[in-house]
Amino acid sequence: MKASLIIVFIVLGIMTSSKMYAQENLTQTVRGTVLDLGADYPMIGVNVVLIGSDPILATTSDINGNYKLENVPVGRQAFSFSFIGYKPVTIPNVLVNSAKETILDISLEEDLETLEEAVVKAEEEKGKAENDLAGVSSRSLSIDELSRFSGSTGDVARMAQNYAGVSGASDDRNDIVVRGNSPSSVLWRMEGVDIPSPNHFSTLGATGGPISMLNSNNLRTSDFLSSAFPSEYGNVLGAVFDLNLRNGNSEKYEFLGQIGFNGFEGGIEGPLGIGKQASFLVNYRYSTLGVFYALGINFGTGAAIPQYQDLNFKINVPTDKAGKFVLWGLGGNSSIDFGYEPDEENLFTNVGSIEESQYAGYTRMAGFSHTYFFNDKTSSKFAITASGTSADFAVQEADTDEDPFEEVFSQNSLQNKLGINWTLKSKLNAKNKIKVGAILDAYQIDIKNNILDTDEVWFSTLDFKGDASLYRGFVSWQHRFNEKVRLNTGIHGSYFGLNKTSSVEPRINVSYRTSNKSTLVVGYGLHSQLQPIPMYFITDRFATLEEEQANRNLNFVKSNHAVISWDYGINENARLKLEAYYQQIFNAAVDPLDGDFSLLNFGADFGFPSRLGLNNDGKGSNVGVELTLERFLNKGFYYLFTASVFDSKFEGSNSIERSTFFNSNYVFNVLAGKEINLNKTLDAKINFSGGRRFTPIDLEASIAAGEQVRDISRIYEGQLDPYFRPDFKIGIRKNGKKVTQTFFIDMQNIIGYDNIFSQDYNELTGEIQTTYQRGFFPDVRYQILF
Repeated sequence: MKASLIIVFIVLGIMTSSKMYAQENLTQTVRGTVLDLGADYPMIGVNVVLIGSDPILATTSDINGNYKLENVPVGRQAFSFSFIGYKPVTIPNVLVNSAKETILDISLEEDLETLEEAVVKAEEEKGKAENDLAGVSSRSLSIDELSRFSGSTGDVARMAQNYAGVSGASDDRNDIVVRGNSPSSVLWRMEGVDIPSPNHFSTLGATGGPISMLNSNNLRTSDFLSSAFPSEYGNVLGAVFDLNLRNGNSEKYEFLGQIGFNGFEGGIEGPLGIGKQASFLVNYRYSTLGVFYALGINFGTGAAIPQYQDLNFKINVPTDKAGKFVLWGLGGNSSIDFGYEPDEENLFTNVGSIEESQYAGYTRMAGFSHTYFFNDKTSSKFAITASGTSADFAVQEADTDEDPFEEVFSQNSLQNKLGINWTLKSKLNAKNKIKVGAILDAYQIDIKNNILDTDEVWFSTLDFKGDASLYRGFVSWQHRFNEKVRLNTGIHGSYFGLNKTSSVEPRINVSYRTSNKSTLVVGYGLHSQLQPIPMYFITDRFATLEEEQANRNLNFVKSNHAVISWDYGINENARLKLEAYYQQIFNAAVDPLDGDFSLLNFGADFGFPSRLGLNNDGKGSNVGVELTLERFLNKGFYYLFTASVFDSKFEGSNSIERSTFFNSNYVFNVLAGKEINLNKTLDAKINFSGGRRFTPIDLEASIAAGEQVRDISRIYEGQLDPYFRPDFKIGIRKNGKKVTQTFFIDMQNIIGYDNIFSQDYNELTGEIQTTYQRGFFPDVRYQILF
């Protein structure tokens, strides 16, 4: 607490004493591309105006849909885009800095009403998802907000924890729980294709990790969806991150340098030299956590220092006649060694044990796509991706502090995937558009563990390889009856070649603009997801062939999503949104010999459960209501308040309904910020949510056994104290003629509140020991653009 107050006073002193740059004489170029929303085709002759400029600064888009506005003053600016027969769009609060050109790409939607005048009132739907087929439970992920919001650490997953219905699993990982669903039910997409978890220190089957590989400097506005997904999304139950990489600057070279909690970073972008608009973008990062540890900052891992590095890149080559070619990639390595520390608490080892462990892994993915326009209404996109995820883990033990450590366990896991995607998109007319697609995912699994038994003999309980293919197809149709009523519907189909199981899933949502300020939306979707791929291939020397085959024949887990949403525009800068939902889950994988086991709780621990003989008799449900009150940035001020109340249940093979591990019951967030004179920002956030679920410890049985014993008759009946975390962020931006510098300090858990991570039986003391999550943590970052 004292340290946090000292830091606050130091930074406030810097802010009040720093000299302001005379930004009124600094200008920059703003340019981009204007597309037809229905066809993604470049629009010619769109009027682009800098609002409030005197004399008026305006231009029009060229034959390729490109426009350029030069000499735009540095600071927050607003731009209008208009074209006869299309709804005009206003984009406010665009941050223009002196060192980097601002790229602003937008899409215009055709107006259904006959225009009798050339001038119409501009309309804007702030926060609306980029994918216009996502009519409900969706919103855009703004990279500008990601840089402003405290507690996000430049991570889109942690940023999403501010949204209604979303809660974080812990301070030390970015797994998210969406409406009571397991983090493993979250789907990550990049450039329109499914990808594995883009996080360092992730484990096979998990969708989160302590540190994201995604570099926010390379992302552009993307989508986050939390239920009743459009038919193009499949193999998912809980939520979708639909992310996109921005293009590099195609006209000049620009550079980035950054240092902070996430690492040392260097980036470069510029023209590729192939055609007029071809560009590249690349960013490399290396961990800096060793430096933080030397300064006495604890990450909850004792002296174990996470080491990692990652690389993000994108190459964009548009052509006049052959279409657009894109090559992108993302990858990283990570490792950590946990040495035995008798005087330290270690979140990643068993309490009271004398052991050491090591983790090393990598995640790599690359994609190539080609988009071809048949005409101004119809286009196709072909994409091929390859990804691989590897994790190696080893444990050594010793009887006493003086004894040498001996390896007792090791596990090596590998999952490769090849994906082939094809989509066809056509705007039939102003009222109708369709989108169809076909997807093939081919998986390869290789997992083996080695265990040293009490007779000093090595054996394996897991040793398997396997291949499997998932075939999918979808069709989507959007019909706009008029400017008030819009229908999005479609169907998604899946076929799993390994066991010949299938799923056919209808999707629909209807939106009705009840007034100029309010919109009512109802949505429904049937969704399915494969069990974690390793579960189909598990073999065990102690298992029967029947038990192994049971896992191999597991069907998709499925759920019916129903949701109703009401969105009310308080004014042009603020909105109120209410949403209620019900999710009925069936076909969940359960264990007939363990009545309370269900894969709906998968993601509560690291790794995947080594279970055999599972069937699809499990059920579950998630029901809740959400409220969002939001003011978008206007005149330097913004706020966001979200409230979520929900109940998450599951039934194992014993048909007893219980709370899932993720049933924290409520989440409340309040966030507010202020920009001062365009170069200083203040942002504060408070999160208050229900505590994590746990199975109570049977203390008497634990003492008698000499090891931890949980009361499995009361699975997940225990609940830790509520989670409370206040964050405070201060930022300073300075624009020079050719350089922009940004400094901020994000003081997470600024008061050092003790949130409980877990409670475990300590074999050495014979008592229940409480382990706490990370306390006060300052995320300091400095960035330079030139």
